[in-house]
Amino acid sequence: MARGQLMVLGGIALVALTLRSAVTAVSPLIEDLRADLGVGNAAIGILGLLPCACFAAVGALSPALGRRLGLERALVLSLAVTVIGTLGRAAVGSAVAFLVLSGLTLSGMAMGNVLLPPLVKRYFPDHIGTVTSFYVVMIATGAALPPYVAVPIGDAVGWRLSLASWAIIAAAAVLPWLPRLRASTGGDLVHPSERVAVLRSRRAWGMTLMFAMTALNVYSLFAWLPSILIDAGFGSSDAGTLLGLYSAMGIPASVVVPVLAAKMTNPFPLVLGFGVLFAVGYYGLLVTPTSQPVLWMITAGLGPATFPMVITMINLRTTTEAGSASLSGMVQGIGYAVAGIGPLVFGLLHEATGSWTPSLLMISGAVVLILVGAWFACRPGTVEQDLAEGSRRSVTLSR
Repeated sequence: MARGQLMVLGGIALVALTLRSAVTAVSPLIEDLRADLGVGNAAIGILGLLPCACFAAVGALSPALGRRLGLERALVLSLAVTVIGTLGRAAVGSAVAFLVLSGLTLSGMAMGNVLLPPLVKRYFPDHIGTVTSFYVVMIATGAALPPYVAVPIGDAVGWRLSLASWAIIAAAAVLPWLPRLRASTGGDLVHPSERVAVLRSRRAWGMTLMFAMTALNVYSLFAWLPSILIDAGFGSSDAGTLLGLYSAMGIPASVVVPVLAAKMTNPFPLVLGFGVLFAVGYYGLLVTPTSQPVLWMITAGLGPATFPMVITMINLRTTTEAGSASLSGMVQGIGYAVAGIGPLVFGLLHEATGSWTPSLLMISGAVVLILVGAWFACRPGTVEQDLAEGSRRSVTLSR
């Protein structure tokens, strides 16, 4: 691998480490935020909704920004926004300002979410599975690390410096991209006119459905799994540990699945396997949550391996960087918008019925939709080929 590619790979890794830290670094410090900023339950609820809202709204706009500025310049802008938001919210004196600057931070991360897949396609077209696996693992690591270190750092230097410290990684992530900015002419490899009409592709909608339903499952359980386990008889500490085990399953899945998907002509059988894992985990939570809780957490946690699979397929099922950028914006923009509804509906179903069964059946139904989306997404071919064939059919019918 050339020196320039190694620098880009390092830049991708650092960017990936920043894409979830703003989300998971706050929760452990929430009591400090209550005391110093007057953050109440309403503000905490808004903080819970902000990630999906920002990932959806800003993610949908990011492909246009990438076409306008060029992928590299847009990525550096996203990192600058993340740094400003991270430092700003650590310095404010009110809950409202904290929420606004948290939204700014998450907006920078949302741009990075969408821009990384086409950058992988640009710099590593022959190693899409391996590089995607690498950076998705970095995303998982960036999500898992803050909860473990936020409180010790906060105890040592205060919650403000604890939150602000995550800006260091985002600032460092800019450095490997600076030579690429100097070498480019403003990103003219991807012109504004190269927007790909992915909304007309069934394959694109299949991937979007896969991503949306996967994220809906994951965010619902992130929000409610401890409550389910506590109601089943577990203590708060054990429930937290089991949630950590559920979350940790994303790391081995991210290592293996992108590489496997890249080697398969049609990876739909993988999705069927993940559907079985979902089913086993949810069956255990529904019927006998206390008998084999570790098994239920492992199987339920491996089911969302469809997430790294979709991220990989964004590049595997597109021909061009413009197609990858457009598809990434569609999949993540619409996907996160739908996912944000999941925790709310999950909680409302429980409140209305007094049982977790309807809620778990709801996300089980979402797993069926993952399989439906995968049927269209996994077929050999690309979005651009689908659109070209559709255009030819339209011309033929009009004659």
